[in-house]
Amino acid sequence: MNVQGLMKKSLLGAPLLVVTLCALALSARAADTEIRIGDMAQSLNGIASHVMIDQEFDHKYGVDLKYQGYPTLDGLFNAIRGKQVDVGFGGWTGFAQFRAQGFPVFNIFPVGRGTSLDVLVPADSDIQTLEDLKGKRVASYAGAAGTATVLLRVVLNDFYEFDPAKDGNLQYVGPGIIPTLLDSGDIEAGLLFDPLATKAIASGKYRSIGNLGDIYKEKTGDDFLWISLATNDEFAEAHPEALAGFLKGWVEAVDYVKSHPKVFQAYGEKLGLDQAGIDMLAERVTRDYATTWNDKYIDGLKAFAERANRVMDKGYLDELPDDAFSTRFVP
Repeated sequence: MNVQGLMKKSLLGAPLLVVTLCALALSARAADTEIRIGDMAQSLNGIASHVMIDQEFDHKYGVDLKYQGYPTLDGLFNAIRGKQVDVGFGGWTGFAQFRAQGFPVFNIFPVGRGTSLDVLVPADSDIQTLEDLKGKRVASYAGAAGTATVLLRVVLNDFYEFDPAKDGNLQYVGPGIIPTLLDSGDIEAGLLFDPLATKAIASGKYRSIGNLGDIYKEKTGDDFLWISLATNDEFAEAHPEALAGFLKGWVEAVDYVKSHPKVFQAYGEKLGLDQAGIDMLAERVTRDYATTWNDKYIDGLKAFAERANRVMDKGYLDELPDDAFSTRFVP
């Protein structure tokens, strides 16, 4: 066969090769294990989750990630307990409580250390430190048993010797109205989380008198855990390799977010943040990510559970089952 014939044959074979490769790729994707992941709607966790999907880190590790946002925390927790999702974001203390109550869910990996949990006051307030909150009206966005509320009460009780809940000065309100209540004077301080905390601080109308995650670390030496990832027993037993692959993809997505702060640009603009506010949000969120999960870290959580059990009402973390945590799927 002459050179022209060889070239013609090669060119004719090229489309077939492309089709074959595409078919193989589609076949591989079809074999990937679907994981339904549940989160709060508009949560910052969604940034890394969508990076994982957009950059195809899920398929890289044999997983097909399906993201579902829920408008309320109760709706999300019901979905996690009811196995409507396979993996879910939430406060680790909530998942531990569920485990103790007989629901087959458990923590498998950390997400955020709580370094975006700030106690805010109006910029012109006389309140300067957490110690000044004694006797003041304080609001928490997280509800009476929310992990962030528990952290606030533990920090104030153990390190500043007062508990606003027992003094009758702690109330629970939706996060969106905390700035309004601060403006009206109905409350004197409010616990908020990102992106709302960053938006409030960036406005110049409010300032932080204490970051709870940082304070807990300073006082105890332990990293706090605010948000974790949890799964259920049934899915874990049926798809252990998929969960391990999912966590590899998650860690890679977090690394991508840390090295590509531009992923915060569109998100921050939707919040109405200027560039300084967007940069602040990116710095705070990337600092909050946690990707170390081992027995030492979990021992620190158990120490916090003991503190919380002393501070909270009877029935809160009276029991902390060992199987409320697992390092089985750690990358």
